[in-house]
Parts: sequence; structure tokens; C-alpha cells
Amino acid sequence: MSEEQVVRHIHENKENRPDSITIGTPSKGGEVKVYFNAARPEEINALIDAAFTARAYAATKQVLP
Repeated sequence: MSEEQVVRHIHENKENRPDSITIGTPSKGGEVKVYFNAARPEEINALIDAAFTARAYAATKQVLP
């Protein structure tokens, strides 16, 4: 994916999901920011669940000293 494609993809998602919620804190297990469209409440739960799944997976990849 070229840089132009990445920028366009991010921009398109921002237009499709203009609302956001931040859950958690960086120092206590991590922060999750979920972008969604409040006009489509049926998608919100799935997006939040996917974000927490991604955070849990990322935590398994963290290398501790």
C-alpha cells in the first residue's frame, strides 16, 4: 500500500467514523481509542470488542525486561 493510499484510507475512515471514545489509561494496561459513527449504534459494540481484542493481542507481543 503506497503512502497516498494509506492517507486516503485513514481520511475515509475518519469521515465514516467521526465520533470517538477513549477507554483506559496508558499507564494502567493501555489506552484504547475507538472511532465510530454514533448514527450506527449497531456497530459500536463490535468495534469496541475488536479494539480490546487487538489490545490483548498486542500485550502478548510486548517484551518485558
